Amino acid sequence: MKSIFFIIPTLTQGGAERVIITLIKYLDRSKFKITIMVINMKEEVYRNEIPHDVRIIDLKCERVLTAIPKIIYNFWRYKPQVALSTLGHLNIAIAISRLLMPSGIKFIARETIVVSEKLKRLKHPNLWRLLHRLYYPTFDKIICQSEDMLRDLACILGADKNLVLINNPVDHKRIQKLIKQDDPAVEKFYKDKSLIYFVAAGRFIDQKGFELLIETIALLKNSQIRLAILGYGPLEKKLLSLIDYYGLREQVILPGYQKNPYVWIAKAHAFVLSSFYEGFPNVVLEALSCGTPVISTPAPGGTKEILESIDGCYLSEEISAKSLAKAFSNYLNRDNKNIQESVIRKYNPEIICREYTRIFLN
Repeated sequence: MKSIFFIIPTLTQGGAERVIITLIKYLDRSKFKITIMVINMKEEVYRNEIPHDVRIIDLKCERVLTAIPKIIYNFWRYKPQVALSTLGHLNIAIAISRLLMPSGIKFIARETIVVSEKLKRLKHPNLWRLLHRLYYPTFDKIICQSEDMLRDLACILGADKNLVLINNPVDHKRIQKLIKQDDPAVEKFYKDKSLIYFVAAGRFIDQKGFELLIETIALLKNSQIRLAILGYGPLEKKLLSLIDYYGLREQVILPGYQKNPYVWIAKAHAFVLSSFYEGFPNVVLEALSCGTPVISTPAPGGTKEILESIDGCYLSEEISAKSLAKAFSNYLNRDNKNIQESVIRKYNPEIICREYTRIFLN
């Protein structure tokens, strides 16, 4: 049995967090003894989903930089055989401090985004590019979630050595249980059966393109459309102002963070992804698992990889409000049906965990 550490900045609502929790739940306990180390447990939403046999280490740090001494201490204390970290800045911090950690540990990084797209939006992008090029190759393996991500990272690093493609899992059984729950807010939103309902979800940050989505609804000029954008984040006031600016108070609502977003998504006519870039968007897999069609921008990352071959899903030609409005119109002008479970079978947690297990054990 191998001792494995999962290291993650937070357990707040997010794609990386959801993937780690799913992996922890489905990995074979006869092969692994699991610990999850979290930099900051504030605003956590997933703790109750962590199995009882998993050790939880809360480092109680506000930032990754201040957590490094505690990470090093715990590596010496427990001496795991495998360590998997996720999210770019944490991966780089682990790689830089690796010389101070016990020898013999297999270090694996899991990338979560198309790195070049993120670097464009950071201060000092050339410095971050250099850090990736210097330190990412020191990992024993680097897991990329999509073909776009792998090609992009290989370009940044100058080689594809140690890069491995593993898609994200989606826990279909869990989602199917959750969509059966009752929620008065959902019933209220969907009460008028003559309307056309759309749902989007994610953190209210620039990457997710919710401003673009609101502009899209304004361009459509269709009073039958209703849109709920689930989530929270720093752009909330800006989004509310934009809704007022376009006079969409009757059509677009922000219900806030939803512990069970799947009830909302399952009842929608379609789910909308308006992102500028992604890694391998879990929320798209989750929408498909709900049986809900997806309308999406061609966000760099796994979006096209997931949706291009699925009948009933619609990709805009480019990332703009005008192009996304055209994708909406294509959806509205066709007779659409629910998505079949078969399209997400290859993302089954047992299948994805077997791929991770091969990386951990080899």
